[in-house]
Amino acid sequence: SINYYLHQLKQGPDGKLHISRGYSPEYPKQPTPNPDCNIDLALLRWGCQTLLDICDRLKINDPLIPKWKDTLANLTPYPTDKNGLMISASVPFAESHRHFSHLLMVYPLYIMNPEQPENRDLVIKSLNYWMGMPKALQGYSYTGAASISALLGKGNDAAMYLNKLLDTKVHPNTMYTEAGPVIETPLSGAASIHDMLLTSWGDRIRVFPGVPDSWKDVTFYHLRAQGAFLVSAVRKGGQTQFVQIESLAGEPCRVWTDMRNPVTDSSVPVQSAGDGVVEIGLKKGESVTLYPKGSHPDLTIAAVAEQKDRCNYWGFNESSKGTSRQTE
Repeated sequence: SINYYLHQLKQGPDGKLHISRGYSPEYPKQPTPNPDCNIDLALLRWGCQTLLDICDRLKINDPLIPKWKDTLANLTPYPTDKNGLMISASVPFAESHRHFSHLLMVYPLYIMNPEQPENRDLVIKSLNYWMGMPKALQGYSYTGAASISALLGKGNDAAMYLNKLLDTKVHPNTMYTEAGPVIETPLSGAASIHDMLLTSWGDRIRVFPGVPDSWKDVTFYHLRAQGAFLVSAVRKGGQTQFVQIESLAGEPCRVWTDMRNPVTDSSVPVQSAGDGVVEIGLKKGESVTLYPKGSHPDLTIAAVAEQKDRCNYWGFNESSKGTSRQTE
């Protein structure tokens, strides 16, 4: 795939490498071919870096390593204008569009992210401008916006976008359709909830990165994180009580959590790396439980008690009086 992109690269008068042929999925009124689309630039950057990471990890001396490094060093920047990230160098984001393909470097590739100070404002501006034109938005537009909001640490916004999905795009029978039944959007919605609870990209695992204020009590058990970790966590009254991490492969473990001064009773070494991140010396098969210093939390992992006033049923259900009712 990257060789195809490399075949399309041309050096421009500015000395930068440009993708001479491209296309942004389904966006109207674009030239064919459409050079320097943001989706293509994002995929090429991610692909070259991923290949370099693979070669470093597996000690492969691939002859294309210099080419990948040169591409990363000299590839033209992402096209932007006053409204944020564009479709391509010649096509602004000028009308409502359901895809977030021009934001692919933000999500799900994470190679442009809010932890880069120079990019945070651009990410926020681009997201808000895209969502500010709702006419053509579909269900997965809202799930994409929810995941990007979680990435930004804006849990309330993430929940708002998921509720827009449920309120405007999901039918009373819980199904989702566009021209016909579509499975990708419900699966994307499930992924967005995961992104609010646990993410792992870059060099760290992030626990509860995008939980809204309304989710006071949250429990998850054995969600998987990059590096072959099983992660469980409990949150009560809006405060993280503890986080359990099990290593299946002995990979380096760095964890971000909103717990202040997390500690453990085990002999596994835990060291602060600053900004809420701890480095944990887990070996393969070992596990550790982190909790706020000075606290003595109940380490039980159990389902959160239901809030009957927030439960929505579909179909016929027996009420407390024994009569049938149907609600959405």
